[in-house]
Amino acid sequence: NNWNERRKTRNEEQVYLLGLRDEFQFNQQALLKASRINETNLRHALELIKYTGPGTPQLTESQFDSLLYGSIVNEVQFLPSPGVLNEITNSGKLGNFSDVELKKALASWESILSRVRFQEQEEVQRTRLGILNFLSDKVNERRGSYAKYGAVVGFGPSKFKGNNQNVLQLEEFENKLLEFIFTNTFLRDNYYPQLRERIDLILSLINQNIDPSS
Repeated sequence: NNWNERRKTRNEEQVYLLGLRDEFQFNQQALLKASRINETNLRHALELIKYTGPGTPQLTESQFDSLLYGSIVNEVQFLPSPGVLNEITNSGKLGNFSDVELKKALASWESILSRVRFQEQEEVQRTRLGILNFLSDKVNERRGSYAKYGAVVGFGPSKFKGNNQNVLQLEEFENKLLEFIFTNTFLRDNYYPQLRERIDLILSLINQNIDPSS
């Protein structure tokens, strides 16, 4: 009976390992997608901040709109697949895994994920919304979004005259843009690399423990 129970436990572990491999391969691609969005936002923001302040070269309205919307229109969020690991954890089956290192790596996954989520939501998202809220009463949003979204949504150009790029001369805008750049840079250089390393480690340990005959 003990032998039979051990066999059933090992078989169940193999099923979970296969599910975890699919899950963390998905997470690997989800992180790549989030990293690319963050990198695109950061690249546009770094280009835009070159034009803030007096005495800088003038942008056309279309260039300004392209850089601004390229910086803040897309939210950065890593969206992992939660299913298999949650099932293992909630059912108490993690303790049945034979590889101690894999158990440790899986058990600490949520804490690493929480740190990344904090940086994404409390820092990057906060500074992104700070720019959006600041711009809401400083620019003509219809003028700024018409070229990109007018035909899609179904509205024409604004009849109001003016230049949205005038915000480039506002020190407060430069400060908010710089804060946005800092939070995105920390996400790119510190948080996402740690997450990437953990995903790679987990996948490596999973592959080491999968029975080739499974």
